[in-house]
Amino acid sequence: MANETEKQAAPKSDGNSANARDKVEQSARREALGTGLRRAYQKVLNEPIPDEFSALLDQLSDSNGDRKKG
Repeated sequence: MANETEKQAAPKSDGNSANARDKVEQSARREALGTGLRRAYQKVLNEPIPDEFSALLDQLSDSNGDRKKG
């Protein structure tokens, strides 16, 4: 049984090229995912901030300014 485990754990002769290929494929998948997410959320990014959220952000900004001064 130890021989079977050793065979599975032993690197293959083309291990370096397979490793490099895996990294390239992983990078391509990440890039495709990022592109897809940007495309899907571009419309949302271009929408204006609702007035209620803007008012809340202003209040938060004012309260944080008071804390820094004190």
